[in-house]
Amino acid sequence: MQKIRGILILLLVAAAVLGGCGRRAPQPVQLTPIILEPEPQPTLTGEQQLIQDVLRRNGYGNLGTAPTVIVVRKLTRKLVLYQGLTPKKTYSVVLGLNPRADKLYQGDCATPEGVYRVVTKFDHPKWSKFILLDYPNTQNWLRFGRAKREGKIPPTAEIGGQVGIHGTHDHFQNYMGVNWTRGCVSLLNHDVEDLYRYVTDKTLIIIKKE
Repeated sequence: MQKIRGILILLLVAAAVLGGCGRRAPQPVQLTPIILEPEPQPTLTGEQQLIQDVLRRNGYGNLGTAPTVIVVRKLTRKLVLYQGLTPKKTYSVVLGLNPRADKLYQGDCATPEGVYRVVTKFDHPKWSKFILLDYPNTQNWLRFGRAKREGKIPPTAEIGGQVGIHGTHDHFQNYMGVNWTRGCVSLLNHDVEDLYRYVTDKTLIIIKKE
């Protein structure tokens, strides 16, 4: 009997082992791919889009070393200093005696509109600092010639020059928002001295109506 019992135990163990080997291999787990959503790009304002276009047209397409950009808003009489597309500082300004018009010729007392470069900057005995712009540029000459042909300006008119950004000899007029220049952009002296530190020969100036 003991032999028979021993044989039965061996048979049961063998059956268990053989049964175990016959089980299915585990099935691979199906992984659901994870789709990463692109990070939303910051929305640019209309002014930032304008600056971006101007920078690209002037050779700053990659914005790797973002230059300083000065934007003058004539209607609101504000000057905004940008580093690339990032606004850094805002100053109040006053303009020419004819503040709404775009400058066409010498003596119209209008502040020119368009994109300008810095020619030079220097201390000024009357207005603290002076940042000279490259007015008249090609676009100004084209407008000047067209205005003469159409009879909009006197035939003897000259296009003028020496337009820039500078301080003031009369802080009261600037505080009161009086447009007193002959076409330049004027700031309070402590403001133009602060702005002056950021201006280089790579600085672009955008003067626009709105």
